[in-house]
Amino acid sequence: MDTNQTKKGLHWGHGIILTFVFFGVFMAYFYLHMSHEKVELVGNNYYADGLAYQKKIDLQNQDIPQEHKITVQAIAHDDFLVIQLPQDCESANIQFFRPSNATLDTKMEWHKSLGKLWTIPTAFLVHGPWKRTITWRVTGKTYLQEDRIVSNKK
Repeated sequence: MDTNQTKKGLHWGHGIILTFVFFGVFMAYFYLHMSHEKVELVGNNYYADGLAYQKKIDLQNQDIPQEHKITVQAIAHDDFLVIQLPQDCESANIQFFRPSNATLDTKMEWHKSLGKLWTIPTAFLVHGPWKRTITWRVTGKTYLQEDRIVSNKK
């Protein structure tokens, strides 16, 4: 029997090489997948938006009296959003911001003729993360509520 005969099969050297190859393939896939993902976190007017950001922070941090608060509720399997506005509400608007696609951003305004129960269809909300911003004005004072939501619609 020949004692110098090498064993055929997988040994630790092959394992190290396979680990590096699999890691390289994973990194190539990850790079290709992420490089095609479009993320639009910066608006077109970023300087003006930056100046107005402090005002937005102040609006978020102020106390809202109980009689000026709003209620937001999803109904009909999340097909509609119902917002209960305060009695003396003068104006309101809602904005849906989609971080990965600015073309899906939507802004709607409320008018007094719609009544205090504002019903909004949500068919445009595609699956994924959204930022919902609601601003309303009661007796000359503006309030802001901002939420991060996830739509499960396909």
